[in-house]
Amino acid sequence: MNSPIEIRFFPDWGRKEPLWSHDTDDIAVGTSDLPISADLADDLHAYMDFWSSHFNPVVDYPDSGWDSEENHQWFIDEGNRLIRELSSELEGRATISDERDPDDR
Repeated sequence: MNSPIEIRFFPDWGRKEPLWSHDTDDIAVGTSDLPISADLADDLHAYMDFWSSHFNPVVDYPDSGWDSEENHQWFIDEGNRLIRELSSELEGRATISDERDPDDR
């Protein structure tokens, strides 16, 4: 039996999914690489779309950060749900490492 792989969970610009290889900082894991439901894959894509639409990472820009506290809270809650769903659907095959910014957990 194969050991479970580790998948790192965090958003980054230019990505459709917040999933990354456990052993490097720059190799992304696509939802098509995983045995997960189409609904979960769609939700992961929507999570990233939401993040890129409502969060500005430019630190010294007047409008940096989240556009509203409600959107930030939704992002936190949805990320928590997605990690639970991934852990459930990939049980025995992968572990999910939550590497989001501490303010986003």
